[in-house]
Amino acid sequence: MHPSTIVKNFVGDKGRKFTEHASLNYGPRSLNDLLAYEVKGRKATDCNSVHFALGQESQSKGGIRGQATLGPAGVALRSRDEHRINSLDLCGTFYQGKVPRQSANEDKRSLIITIASAELGVKEATGNNDGPRIEQYLHYTDLGPGNEWCAAFVSWVYGKAGFAQPRNPWSPVLFPRARSYKDTDKIKPADLFSIYSAKLKRIHHVGLIKEKQGSYIRTIEGNSNDRVESRRRHQRTVYSYAEWID
Repeated sequence: MHPSTIVKNFVGDKGRKFTEHASLNYGPRSLNDLLAYEVKGRKATDCNSVHFALGQESQSKGGIRGQATLGPAGVALRSRDEHRINSLDLCGTFYQGKVPRQSANEDKRSLIITIASAELGVKEATGNNDGPRIEQYLHYTDLGPGNEWCAAFVSWVYGKAGFAQPRNPWSPVLFPRARSYKDTDKIKPADLFSIYSAKLKRIHHVGLIKEKQGSYIRTIEGNSNDRVESRRRHQRTVYSYAEWID
C-alpha cells in the first residue's frame, strides 16, 4: 500500500481528532520521545501536534549505528518540535530520516544504574561492615563480613548486570591504566569514580556515577556512612574515573 493511502486512511481531515489502527512498538523515553506504532488499533492524538513516519522494514540490520526503521506499514508519532524522522506530516510532505533508538551500551549503562538504585538504603547491621545484604556483596568478591565493601558493591552491581569484570574487593584494582581517565568531559552514567587517600597514598573508595550535573557528579556508592547511598560530589574531589563498558 502506498504511504499516502495509509495516511489518508488513518489521519482523516486535518484539524480534527482521529483514530489510527496501531499497536505500540517503541516505548517512549520521555514525553517528547518518539511513539511508534504498527497498523492495528490504538487512539492517537491531535493532528496539530504530531508527525507521521512510515517505514518499510523492521529494524534495519545495516545502516546508521544506533538507529532503526519501523516495521511494515508502521506509523510513528512525535511532537512537531522534534527532528529527523521518516515522516509524512499532515500536510503531506515526506521527510527522509531514521527513527533514533538507544544504543546497546546505553542500555547496559541504564541497567547498571537501575540495579544500583534498587540497593539504595541498604545499611550495615551493626556498623561493622556486616548485615545480610552487605555480606552478599562481599561474598561476590570472596570476602566475609567485617571487610570494607565499596568495591565489592560496585563489582556485585556489574555482576548482576551480566558483566564478568570488574570483580575485586580492593578499590585500586578497579582503576587499571587501560580503563582509567581524568577528562571530566568523558564522564558517563555507570562509570566508576575514585577517591584518593593522602594518608594511605592510594585510592581508598570507589562508587558508581549516576549522572553528571555540571561541575558535580551524582553517585550511588556502597560503604558510605555505613550504607548504600546517593551523594553529590564535586569533580575536583574525585581522583580518577574508569570505564568498564566496551
